[in-house]
Amino acid sequence: MRGVLNVGVLNDEVRKNIMQIEMEKTGELIPVINLGVKECLERDFTVAIIKNASFRPPPTATVQFVDNEGNILGEEIVSSQQKKKYQNDESAQFINPDFVLLKNQKDIEEDLKAENIEKKGVKQAFLLPPVQFIEVEELEDTCDVVSSSPDPYADLYLKKYFDFEDDPKLASILVGFNVKK
Repeated sequence: MRGVLNVGVLNDEVRKNIMQIEMEKTGELIPVINLGVKECLERDFTVAIIKNASFRPPPTATVQFVDNEGNILGEEIVSSQQKKKYQNDESAQFINPDFVLLKNQKDIEEDLKAENIEKKGVKQAFLLPPVQFIEVEELEDTCDVVSSSPDPYADLYLKKYFDFEDDPKLASILVGFNVKK
């Protein structure tokens, strides 16, 4: 695959260390919940891919801004079709070319005030959802395939584990899958 520099199967110790790194992010004012990595690590097999910028873009958003009622308040823009859809949506507000808010920014700021969090009980988080990984889905005996980008510290951990330098031009992706029985 274009842009892939290394692929390695993760053992139980590495999987445990990655999960521990990911769990450290849930106590922040606006937590980061990496559901994609959690699901990758729950599969029978998890592989790490070290990639460079020539790797293909993701098929769907890898970052969403959500509330605890399941509403998507914003998301990353990964395709021109998605961008066009939101450009035609009057309620959508681009905060940069690659991220759109789907709820008024002032309403979000109001929701984040401590007294409103206590009163309403609605909290926000950045969610990194599981993303499909078509190249592995197409393999004959695989199922339940998911992928995700790990936390920056987990990314650094994986680069070091696979003997790569901390180069900002490189990134890791986890792909988890089960084998049909």
